[in-house]
Amino acid sequence: MTSRTVHWQAARLLQAEETHIRSEHTGRSYRIQTAAVGDPPPQGYPVLHILDGDAFFPAALSMAQSLLINPMTRSRAACLIVSIGYPNGEVRDLTQRALDYTPPLPETATEADRRQYGQADRFAAFLDRELAPTLAAKYPVNLKEQALFGHSFGALFGLYSLFTAPDRFKHNLLASPSVWWHNRRVLDFLPSALPADTAIRISVGSLEQAATGDEKRRSRAMVENARALAGQLQQNQRDTTFTLLDGDNHGSAAFSALTRLLQDLRDTAPAK
Repeated sequence: MTSRTVHWQAARLLQAEETHIRSEHTGRSYRIQTAAVGDPPPQGYPVLHILDGDAFFPAALSMAQSLLINPMTRSRAACLIVSIGYPNGEVRDLTQRALDYTPPLPETATEADRRQYGQADRFAAFLDRELAPTLAAKYPVNLKEQALFGHSFGALFGLYSLFTAPDRFKHNLLASPSVWWHNRRVLDFLPSALPADTAIRISVGSLEQAATGDEKRRSRAMVENARALAGQLQQNQRDTTFTLLDGDNHGSAAFSALTRLLQDLRDTAPAK
């Protein structure tokens, strides 16, 4: 057998691009990966923003390429997929996401907590004033069709964004939201009403809340909190749904939710 030299290099996602942005609002750097799926509609691409993008973008892109643009099913729901992550080579940067995705802390919070959490307002400013213009300069985008997918702390940020700036995202796709965080602090920002045309999709895995044993999972009450919040929102917001993902735990629920949510975006895509 003839020996030969094999050269390896970093793998790349097909049809994807990336850039890095150093934010003036947070003081942190972000790895932004994008993929334009399908041809741009006349109104511009609907945009799906994915938090914890380093963990979820590869799966989301593969699903989108199959579910949104598929000649077999005649689906033609074009979309710009935007991944928001961190350029440190980790699947999840626990330190930076804890700062970015958690709501401002109450006045009684300790200095230790302030060093670790509570900068969601700064991250929101990054999305609005730095990321959005960067995307609009490169792609034709539909400002009326903006969506956010977040899981766990990412979904916690999604709730904070929804409660404080409900017009930022028309579709709020929130998997396993960490409502429990800091004594359910995010509920302090819950408004009395939300826009009727805002879509809210809350989901959680059936195995995320232990009945016995695991005290940490019991105290966080993931299923109970998500169901209760969805029920509260449904009282004055007509387009809120709750989905219990049977057999999913905290890790797998994100991917089950992504599949359902991309199907939802496909089915509600604006008519051509």
